[in-house]
Amino acid sequence: MRKRTALTACALALSVSPLLGGCASNTGSGSADAEKGGAPAESSQPAADVEGEEGAESQQEAQAKPKVDYKDGTYTGEGKGAHGTVSVTLTVADGVITVDEVMADAETEGIGGKEAAEDGTFKAQIEAAQGSDIDGVTGATLTSGGVSKAVDAALAQAK
Repeated sequence: MRKRTALTACALALSVSPLLGGCASNTGSGSADAEKGGAPAESSQPAADVEGEEGAESQQEAQAKPKVDYKDGTYTGEGKGAHGTVSVTLTVADGVITVDEVMADAETEGIGGKEAAEDGTFKAQIEAAQGSDIDGVTGATLTSGGVSKAVDAALAQAK
């Protein structure tokens, strides 16, 4: 009986180890490991750091450059949240979008959408995306969608 239990444990360990190994080698985009032919993490770490810094710089450049030419001004758009209207007021200056206000007062407190509007989470996402392509907030899918639609409505006025 002990022999059978030991064999079962070994078989289980052998069947799971490739799965765990596959997960461990998949860090980020995986391009640094792939380019080095699956080199150990210690040798690929400096390359990953350099790649990460370059990626951060290109993200900042993308934020600084407008994706679409918008007319300068302040615009307000509305979208439908879970329990009412969500509104976003934003300003476009030299093609760069900044958020003045995100209002989601009718949304359910404690779910995440109302708090994300109040604590600046939606504002940060909109400004990072320079548009409505935001990640949103887990648990507040309808509010997140309403914020996205409100940004679209505001930017439609700026075209």
